[in-house]
Formats: sequence, structure tokens, C-alpha cells
Amino acid sequence: MRVALDDAGSIVGGIASELYPRSRCGLVTYMVVAPGARERGLGRQLLDKAAHALYEAGALVVLGEVNDPRVHGESARPRLDRFLRWGAQQLDVPYVQPSLGDGLPRDHGLCLIVLPPVPPTVEDSSIYAFIDELYAVTEGTHTQR
Repeated sequence: MRVALDDAGSIVGGIASELYPRSRCGLVTYMVVAPGARERGLGRQLLDKAAHALYEAGALVVLGEVNDPRVHGESARPRLDRFLRWGAQQLDVPYVQPSLGDGLPRDHGLCLIVLPPVPPTVEDSSIYAFIDELYAVTEGTHTQR
């Protein structure tokens, strides 16, 4: 987890990420930038540092989750487009985020993106291994079906 502070010491942004050791995939789980600190490059800096740290820690690929415009409509497009402008690639892999706690629903409205620096090849087997590992960690299961 990284936190960004302004000159006065106030938190203006943060990012959380984790490495899944079995699949050797990284996942950026949350990123936030305070409204007054937006449009200055802070989000991209946070994302770049988190992705590079995960790649340096041995990740074969670093992923992110973003609202899928095919599910959420065009209101979700600007966020996805921002990540694509920053060098991410959207994966064409079916994805359902597992439940993040007892009684919470799975999220069918997300897509996976690969964060830069994007590896020359992204193997589907690595992505599916990550999804299985994510389900095992969050739900104790090994499938998103």
C-alpha cells in the first residue's frame, strides 16, 4: 500500500496492491485520488509505482479491475479509457470478481486490465490461474462459475 501526501502532510491519494504467489500475478485492488489532487498525474504515478513494484517482486503480469462499459454503460467508459491511455490493455477474458466477504455478492460488472509495462505475451493460463487463486483466497473455492 502506498499513500501520497501533499506539502501540508494531508493524504491526497493511495493505492493498494497484492501479489498472488501461486499464479505469480499482481493485482491492484484499490486506487483513490482526492478530488482536489486530480488531473495532475498523481493517479498515474501511483499506478506506475505499484505495478513496477509488483513486477520487481516477480509478478509475470499485473492486473487491475475496472467497471466494464458493456455492463455499466458509457458512464464507465472514461475510467477504462484513462487506464488504456496510461498503457494498460483490456483482456478479453470472462471475469466475475469473487465475493469479498460473507453475504456479499460477486461482481459481474468488471473487466480485467493488464497494467504497464505490459509483458510481450500474456498467457491465458496465467490469467485463469490467477482467477482460481483469487477465488481460493476470497471464497475458499477454485472457480468463478
